[in-house]
Amino acid sequence: MKKRNFVIALTVVVGFTACKKNAGGGVADASTLNVTTQSMISDKLNEDANTVFTSSVNSDSTSSLGARPAPYYNATVTISPGAFPKTVTINFGTGTTSPDGIIRSGKIIAVLSDSFYKVGSNDTLTFNNYTVNGYHKEGTIVWNNLSHGDTLAWTRVDSGTVTAPGGSSYWHHYGTTSVLQVGGIGDNNLLDNIYSISWNSHTIVNSAGVTAISVVLPITPLEKKADCPYIDAGQLVIAVGSDQMLINFGYGTCDNTASYSFNNGPFYDFTF
Repeated sequence: MKKRNFVIALTVVVGFTACKKNAGGGVADASTLNVTTQSMISDKLNEDANTVFTSSVNSDSTSSLGARPAPYYNATVTISPGAFPKTVTINFGTGTTSPDGIIRSGKIIAVLSDSFYKVGSNDTLTFNNYTVNGYHKEGTIVWNNLSHGDTLAWTRVDSGTVTAPGGSSYWHHYGTTSVLQVGGIGDNNLLDNIYSISWNSHTIVNSAGVTAISVVLPITPLEKKADCPYIDAGQLVIAVGSDQMLINFGYGTCDNTASYSFNNGPFYDFTF
């Protein structure tokens, strides 16, 4: 089940409003709906940037870095010469549309201390005038490789600011994410990679001063397949004060549907 990354805002607001009325569990005000939507947009912007990044550095060698983003994301990829540390610049120019319908512009700049798969390596992403479907993203994403034995694992520290199209609103976000690669291990096929994603707390504070905190528990991690534009499994909880929204992304089917429950009420299906 799942979601195309950024058409989420209006759909979620409409869906949450219906949920409040039908569930009889109280009415969430406009500020709660707004910050909840902003929280999910932040998470989706992060996952989109990380999908582009991991697709470009998913190699133990330097010769094949950037093999996928150039043709798939319609980006120009440049790699600094010589040994590590290396800088990989993924440039979308004034705007390109990828096959999954997402419009990106600007640059993702990644500095790699060593191979993405080397234990102890760290990679830092920054953004230069970078937008996705009109949302402007600033800040950093820092990957740290904590792999051991046959387990491929990373932590990610995501922090920055998102500005809505037209500059109508903005919000700050930060949090630490745990990432496990659970599929596509040991081959050179980037499209069969599967990642399991969880976090204890992602926080956003918007320009109105409202705070939302989201949680993805390890027992119900989000699943992101490289060849699917949606999150297709797992559960996400977003809390705003005493209000709580539970999003269920399904059980592994790649589609744009999900379900939600507001304040422990019944689940309702919706599409992104």
